[in-house]
Amino acid sequence: METVAFSAVERKELKKSATRRLRKEGMIPGIVYGYVGTIPIAVNAHDFRSKFHRISENTIINLKVGDKIYDVLIKDYQTNILKGTIEHLDFYALRSDKPVRTRIPLHLVGSSKGVREGGILEVQLHELEVECLPKDLQDQIQVDITHLESGHALHVKDLKVPAGIKVLSLPDQVVVSVVHARAEVAAKPAAEGAAPTPEGVVTPTQEGTKQTTASSKPSTEKK
Repeated sequence: METVAFSAVERKELKKSATRRLRKEGMIPGIVYGYVGTIPIAVNAHDFRSKFHRISENTIINLKVGDKIYDVLIKDYQTNILKGTIEHLDFYALRSDKPVRTRIPLHLVGSSKGVREGGILEVQLHELEVECLPKDLQDQIQVDITHLESGHALHVKDLKVPAGIKVLSLPDQVVVSVVHARAEVAAKPAAEGAAPTPEGVVTPTQEGTKQTTASSKPSTEKK
């Protein structure tokens, strides 16, 4: 499991004016919460952006605040859509002896037998909801689809999950399946191949249609 490290400073001033000033100075305000209580902090925006692409919901971050180091997860962040910047960060402090609930991405490996034979692969679940100790967190869980045949599916209960991880997702939930390819048949014109009707001859269908139409018209004759 990859970890990412950041340094942060504890914020003393919590007014909006102080927060705006921090952003102008190239810092991102945030908080650390959990068993540590609530600690207002700020991290260097450039440093954070350079590593943000490596961080997922279950990436453990070693966050140094002063002379203390906390293992944290990013639980939330706020962005400025117009500026394309991160405005605020929420870090959740982990205890090494307390399980954490999170989601781990699923990664498909192999080439499905059903797809090789012309089937279509349908992925229905991209993440697995789990509970485990911080030390047991994984970057991803691999799903081997090599032997998945057309018309079959893999369910949550079929996955091979590393030891120490408790799966919270429903066991019968479909993860991935291979369906039969459906051939598209072009519809032929209705008149194609039909024998022409001689002029002046009314077919039974046409006759019934005419009768129905005539009977449905209101009578204009005066009584």
